[in-house]
Amino acid sequence: MAENLLVKVSGEGESNLVLLHGLFGSANNLGQLARAFKSEYRVLSVDLPDHGRSAWLAEASVETYADVVANWLTKNGVTQTMLVGHSLGGKVAMRLALDYPSLVEKLVVLDIAPVSYSSRHDNVFNALRTVLAQRVSSRTEAKLLMEPLLDEPRVADFLLTNAKVNAEGVIDWRFNLEGLQASYSNFLGAIKPSRRNELPFSGPTLVLRGALSDYVT
Repeated sequence: MAENLLVKVSGEGESNLVLLHGLFGSANNLGQLARAFKSEYRVLSVDLPDHGRSAWLAEASVETYADVVANWLTKNGVTQTMLVGHSLGGKVAMRLALDYPSLVEKLVVLDIAPVSYSSRHDNVFNALRTVLAQRVSSRTEAKLLMEPLLDEPRVADFLLTNAKVNAEGVIDWRFNLEGLQASYSNFLGAIKPSRRNELPFSGPTLVLRGALSDYVT
């Protein structure tokens, strides 16, 4: 599966920096970080499985995503990296650091905690499916449909960064909407001890949260 993971490489630094985006996102969402750090690091911007241009999985979970990323790093000779994950990518980063500590030198987790969460994306799934059902042909039409269905209308702009026009000329999603919704509960659980040795990750770790965010309380 490692060969089916899309990873954009930028910068020529000696140290590796891996960026993992959040749910419904892609590597492009952390492009500002990639540009900021490429003068110092070799930046590896990952499209997580089921997102962007990476392969879709039969079943999605934090564990399977961590395994796929770890396999790619190992296959490509990346043995030490600073790992940065945002939201779902933060959970994947924590899981990877616990299960594959030899790959991770430092860990940065953005706006997520290693705890269980209740479902909070029902309205997002509804908005995404509404766009498909209405078979609109432009992002403007899609945005008008989505905004009334979302708690925060600006979320529509984020979601539409991963829209595409399919062969029939209508808006479709780059991410695996069916698979993500079917496996959504797999993303909500707490990060448990390592599946391999039950030891905590002992490398330097930084957790940052948004000042107004309710993901980290």
